[in-house]
Formats: sequence, C-alpha cells, structure tokens
Amino acid sequence: MTGQASPGALAALASPAGAAAAPGPSAAVAAVDAAAAGLVGLRCDQALAALLPGMGLRGRRRCLERGGALLNGRPASPARRLVPGDVLGLTPRPEPALPGPEAEGARLVSRQGDYCFFFKPAGLHTAALAGDAAPSLESLLPRLTAALADPTAAAAPEGLPRVHWHAEPVGFCQLLQRLDCGTSGLVCAALRPEAAQAFRQAEAHGRCDKRYVALLEGHLAAPAATQAALDTADRRRSRVLPGCQDQVRGTEFFPLRYWPPDRVFALTAAFFAPGVLAAAGLAASAPAATGKAQALAAPPAAPRGLTLAACRIHCGARHQIRAHAAFLGHPLWGDSLYGGTGEGVFWLHHGGLILPAAACALPPPWPLPPQAAAAVEAWFRPEKDFFHPPATTEVF
Repeated sequence: MTGQASPGALAALASPAGAAAAPGPSAAVAAVDAAAAGLVGLRCDQALAALLPGMGLRGRRRCLERGGALLNGRPASPARRLVPGDVLGLTPRPEPALPGPEAEGARLVSRQGDYCFFFKPAGLHTAALAGDAAPSLESLLPRLTAALADPTAAAAPEGLPRVHWHAEPVGFCQLLQRLDCGTSGLVCAALRPEAAQAFRQAEAHGRCDKRYVALLEGHLAAPAATQAALDTADRRRSRVLPGCQDQVRGTEFFPLRYWPPDRVFALTAAFFAPGVLAAAGLAASAPAATGKAQALAAPPAAPRGLTLAACRIHCGARHQIRAHAAFLGHPLWGDSLYGGTGEGVFWLHHGGLILPAAACALPPPWPLPPQAAAAVEAWFRPEKDFFHPPATTEVF
C-alpha cells in the first residue's frame, strides 16, 4: 500500500515506537516494523527518522544510498514507500577508521559555559553517517572532548584560560553546525539539550552571528547582500530560485582586499606552496580522491583578480555562501561546482561565531599578507557589531 502517511505515522517520526534497541556492534543495530510504528506510506528516507532522529533528510538519504540502512535486509531506494510487513533497519556501524591526514588538525578550541567550539579542517566531514567508517568531526568527539574531563591532560590551547576546562564528565555533546567538507573553521556544540535549544532559538530570531572569510573571483567593489532563496533538494548542488526571497537565510559580503589580475600570482602561488594545502586541510578535500591530484600542482587562474571578502550569515542552508557568491557574479576562487575557475579547491573559513551567551574567533590557516590578515582578524572580533571595510588594493 502506498499513499500519504497518517498523523500517527508522523508522530512516530518524533517517537520511534516499534524500534528495537541496539544489541551490539556485530548484530543488527536497530530495526523498526512499519506497521507497528505507524510508518506505512512514508518514504524510506522519511521513516528512517524513527531510527535516526538527530539526522537530517539529506543525511538519511545518503545513509540509504550507502547501505547504512536496509529495508527487509536489502538495499532500498530512499523514495521507496513502506508497506505492511516492511522492516527498516540500520546496518552495524563499521569499525571506525583511523583518523587520516584530514582529521589531524581537528581540535577543541574553547569551552564557554554550556557550549564548546571545535576547529574542523577542510577535507573533514562534520557529521558521521550510519554505515560509513570515514572519519568526521562527530566521530572524533570522544577524543576531542577528553580534555574536558581531565584537567591534567594536555595544556589548554594558546589564549584559552584554564577556567574553561572542567573535570566533570562529558555525557552530552551535540554539534549544532554543519560545514561543507571543503570549508574550514569553527563548529559549535552544545553540552546540554537546553543549550542546543537556545542556539536554535537564537538562529531563528537572527541573534546568531556567523562570520566567514572567502577568496572570491573578480573585483567586489562594494558591500553586497542577497536574500535569494535556495533549492537544496539536490544533495550535490544548491540552486538559487529566481524571484524568491528567504527572509531568514541571507548572506552579506564585505570586500576586505582586492588583487588585480597582474598582481595575484605571488598570492596564489603562496596559497599552493608545499605544505600550505596540507596545513589548511585542503589537500584532503581536493580532487585527489577523484584521481585529479595533479590539479593541486599549480593554482588555478584568476583572470578577473581576487577579492578577499568578509561574509556574514545568521541562519545557513547547504552551500549558502557558495551559491550566493556565484549568484552575485563572484564565485569562490576554485569552486568549480558553482562556476569558479579551478578543480574544486576553494577557500572559505568560518572564523567568528557570536551567540547571546558565548563568542569565539579563529583566524584561517591561510598565508595571507600581513595587512590582509589584520583585516580578517578585525572582522572576527566579537565587539565588531557592524563592519563595512573599504575595498582597497593590496600588493602581496
């Protein structure tokens, strides 16, 4: 039987009735009977929320596509609708892979009250997916939060007061943001469910200030902003919806520095110097995995010059800054998915997060010239409430 789900089925998504407890890593992790849980008529990717309530729709689709969840013991399309007799279950989680080079830079930056701030290098996924043993920031949380439970562990990061480190065990740690794999920067986590709820409320009311810095193609001569709505149904690429506005998810761009075409070579060569990509985590996120490692040998061209831009959002959608930058005619340098020149290595860093009860700043691991680095540092300062830096030209 197919068709629309009943109200009882929708309630089952929030309360996974009929779900079996996870017996152990070698057996079926969890399973739910469609009829018993009231899930008949739902798509597989919708019904999977009964087993993975903390995962978004996109993640559940990917979980099904990668075999992390099975229908009646076999792989199933995310669009397949459940019928009486169907049993949806999770496959055993593989043994975690040893952290690779892309995970080496991940670290705890700060704890402030009920929030933690982590650094995610480019090339590392934020969230772990069922059935996937690849390292992610989420899978590294037990290791990264170990210092919180042991004040005698490694010294606190430079500049972080010891008062932020506590001897109490960490029983709850929920990531509140998800950065693209190729984006580096801060990821906030809540240490209590109430803190996670407060974060979401701050987002919904525009009181969550998320600051980024990016290298854009072309000359962004003046501040620009867009509220263009995005269609994120395609898991690979978000699409701007012409004529549609999103009053919550807008992006602001402020030019910090501009390098004209005849002066970008020294800058771009420095960004692709030996060791720089690895330090930024970009060596792992770049096309090496697709057999295009040679793309990293030299920087892509920048025929229109490059703008170092400050970017701000309050509530984000997948690829929001990347899609909005391309919509304004200035795609991220190297972001081929959105029309940029290059093979997929782009430069986007989330370095400032200001909440009602906490704030954190972290500069990008990029070889910026001194004056440009100072402008970025100023942009990330929490006390900078409103910032319109001048568009200037700096020679590297």
